[in-house]
Amino acid sequence: MWENRYVNDIGNDCLASVDGTDFQMGWGAKYKRFCCHKFYKKPGLRYEVAVCLRTSDIVWVSGPHFPGLHNDIEIFRMGLIHILDDGERMEADMGYRGEHPVYIKMPSGVDQKEDRQWLDQRHRNRHETVNNKFKKFNCMKDKFRHSVEKHGDCFNCVVVLSQLSMDYGGVGLFPVVYDDNVDDFDEQAGYFI
Repeated sequence: MWENRYVNDIGNDCLASVDGTDFQMGWGAKYKRFCCHKFYKKPGLRYEVAVCLRTSDIVWVSGPHFPGLHNDIEIFRMGLIHILDDGERMEADMGYRGEHPVYIKMPSGVDQKEDRQWLDQRHRNRHETVNNKFKKFNCMKDKFRHSVEKHGDCFNCVVVLSQLSMDYGGVGLFPVVYDDNVDDFDEQAGYFI
């Protein structure tokens, strides 16, 4: 799975986007480690997911993690950061603020060209679309009332089914051409050329 980030590689330093996604638990409210700010301090579990920028393949999954103990950047530092190649970075949202730019490329804001801001947002939106695909499955959408281990098994199955639906079910993601080596934006095509 992780090697798939090189499919259609054109020499970008960012090969994948990374983001955390949270799911509600139906139990565990008395345990602080389960408390998730996204669910108003109610219990949940968090997973880290990386998606190839060129192909939209899901190339990395880590979890389950306890949201009361680990935020996105801590999860990144526990695992994914250690398997990046030299000079490789991940595209991420502001949840990774504080990580060294050698490893994470975040939206740079005011000094960034408007066209580049639009495209960076499009990449993050595509990643959120992948995260939302997981939540279409009832076992991920509803409060999960079984063990943490069982949630991890269910999530891994959902990831495989989601990838298969994108590959063979005709339910793919919207296209985005990713090339961080150029700054020429083609308004007609809607992407950098």
